[in-house]
Amino acid sequence: MNFVFYDLETTGRSTQWDQILQIAAILTDSNLNVLDSINETCKIRSYCLPNPEALLVNKIPIKTLLNSNLSLYQLILNIFNKFQSWSPAIYIGYNSIMYDEEMLRAAFFTNLFDPYLTIKDGNARADLLNLVRASNYFYPEKIKSLVSEKGNPILKLDKIAPLNGITDFTAHDALGDTKATISLAKLIKNKTPLIWEPNTTMLKKADVMARIQENLFCSLESFFGKTKFYVLSYLGEHPRYKWALCYDLKHDPKKLEMMDDTEFSIFLDQSP
Repeated sequence: MNFVFYDLETTGRSTQWDQILQIAAILTDSNLNVLDSINETCKIRSYCLPNPEALLVNKIPIKTLLNSNLSLYQLILNIFNKFQSWSPAIYIGYNSIMYDEEMLRAAFFTNLFDPYLTIKDGNARADLLNLVRASNYFYPEKIKSLVSEKGNPILKLDKIAPLNGITDFTAHDALGDTKATISLAKLIKNKTPLIWEPNTTMLKKADVMARIQENLFCSLESFFGKTKFYVLSYLGEHPRYKWALCYDLKHDPKKLEMMDDTEFSIFLDQSP
């Protein structure tokens, strides 16, 4: 399947109050060869108050934001039509699930387009940050990272890309960050294929559930920059939210079998 790598520059972090200023997207084939691209910057809305820090980071000139002939609506229309023409594909960015995807969905929704384009009609989505985190955890000699004072890997795109030999891009520019994301994806695909393959093919919940119900599996969890590794066994689904409920195999299940209800309740309330 083809990939759509994309990145946004915005007026701030709020999906409700801020707006997209620039969007860049590059279509590639399954081998990450470039097929098509789009890169557009629109006019800032008159009632949008940008975060000064955001403008200092993305360095888009104020004159460009005030004088552009492209409205936000036209930008969203253009990218929606382009994404439709590229579909079906896997939509992937860097930390995109937590931010870019939500910002894009809000923009689609408020401009009366289908906000779930990236997961419908054969489309799927992924986040390269998760692949970088896994590759760096299991193969730190192949996907290198700096280490913070707390001993955690620094995985920001503008830090990890140059450390791995990717320098031909402009950081904090939508097109530049998109190109850096593709270059990192190529490194992971070539150097850590065991990370690349399952994380770009098993993107539907049904596929993941089928896999974890049959076998023990490994999971990485990141919290405030610290990555933890688990070996888990599937138990069932949450009755309301349909999350997978799993057992952490670092605990001997025989000890739990010996607990009464009170002891078991205390065990479950322990942190972590």
